[in-house]
Amino acid sequence: SRLDEVQAAVLNVKLKYLVEDNAYRKLVAKYYIENIKNSLITVPVVKDWDAHVFHIFTIRCKSRDELQKYLADNGIQTIIHYPIPPHKQECYKEWNDLSFPITEQIHDEELSLPMSPVMTMDEVMKCVECINGFSL
Repeated sequence: SRLDEVQAAVLNVKLKYLVEDNAYRKLVAKYYIENIKNSLITVPVVKDWDAHVFHIFTIRCKSRDELQKYLADNGIQTIIHYPIPPHKQECYKEWNDLSFPITEQIHDEELSLPMSPVMTMDEVMKCVECINGFSL
């Protein structure tokens, strides 16, 4: 209801490719999971491939900031999608002083890798190769 006509027209075309795009995202995610072989990196565990479309693909690394810089230096853009734990956000002021160590650890380690149905497999392989070469 909040789309303008141009956005609606583009979305109308893109929706025709949604199933195909989601299948490709799963293919990319599966490649990441099966081929990232770096003891410093934790990849997701997927129990039900039908339950996920991998809108984003997150990994964890205790040296996340160093990994992000290393990837950027090698031409791979990443993003920290969840930089602030929920209980530390402004809207939960009454919880800001609480500590949830596991949640805080996840937020300190999370990094989102490139994920898009328009990525080529060569780009995906380059990303994996680069991640596998990361060391401290």
